[in-house]
Amino acid sequence: MRQRHFLSLYIFLTCIHPVLSREARDPARAHQASDSSVAFKESGPPRALLHYLATWTGESGGGTPMKRPNAVSADPAGNVYVADTGNQRVLRFDPSGRVTAEIGGFGWGTDQFDGPVSVWAQNGLDVYVADMNNQRVVRCDRNLHFISELKPADSWPDRFRFGFPLDAALGMQSELYCLDGENRRVLKLDAHGDPQIDFGGFDSGEGRLDRPTRFFVGRNNRMFVSDGGTGDVKVFDMHGNFLFLFGSGVLEEPAGLCEPEAGWLLAADSALRQVAAFRDFRHFAGPVTDGPLFAEPVDLTPLKNRVFVLDRRRACLDLFEWTSPN
Repeated sequence: MRQRHFLSLYIFLTCIHPVLSREARDPARAHQASDSSVAFKESGPPRALLHYLATWTGESGGGTPMKRPNAVSADPAGNVYVADTGNQRVLRFDPSGRVTAEIGGFGWGTDQFDGPVSVWAQNGLDVYVADMNNQRVVRCDRNLHFISELKPADSWPDRFRFGFPLDAALGMQSELYCLDGENRRVLKLDAHGDPQIDFGGFDSGEGRLDRPTRFFVGRNNRMFVSDGGTGDVKVFDMHGNFLFLFGSGVLEEPAGLCEPEAGWLLAADSALRQVAAFRDFRHFAGPVTDGPLFAEPVDLTPLKNRVFVLDRRRACLDLFEWTSPN
């Protein structure tokens, strides 16, 4: 148990809450670039893409303030879900910012968590939570009622067993992707929960993940993985083939990712305390946000013409209007 505790703490410190920047750990990395990296290009008008509207804290009605929240996701109905990691719970906000449901509390039971570090709710029916220290992925309905849990089964081949999951989400064909924090790779499981492939592991060549933090399933079922160890985003196809990377020299600790519209990708960078924008995988150098300064942005999610940015240190959600530059 002590060995497992130390491993959990190590994964949290290195993948979820890094302290030192990449350059502080290895200055040479700041000047390295892969041959498969998309070229860096500055462009764009001098107006912000995200215009500040409001801040949500979860304290309305005398509720408990959020504590070190780590992930956010929105459903098509306008509900917003937050993995409130420090309070070992998941919250649901309605479109007005009022907390309408929650599940959690410390423990290993069906309605409890030990390190809920990610949440995904984009299909409007299911809510998936990566319960890191309980080494499982929890599935709830949209009202946050427990449905089931996914853990490695005895019948699984040893190479597919995962530990300390950092993220979980469904793909376009209801396949489940899980970011395996212990083995630093992505697992793909079919709709029945049976493992199919893994990618990004130690044998993945240029696509090897150094310190993955979050992933995002984008249009055309491409998988975008934030890598805090190399300060970039690695892109794979639905079969796990490495395609390219981008963000080198721009990002330092990329975390949450989202696509507010086709051709655009936003990345929360917790170390640089900003949201970076990329158009066709090239850096957009114009102003991205106005409004309050971020302290530690760790995730973001789009909802129609709006984008929610989750700030872990400030323990709040900042709501912005997305203004298309097209």
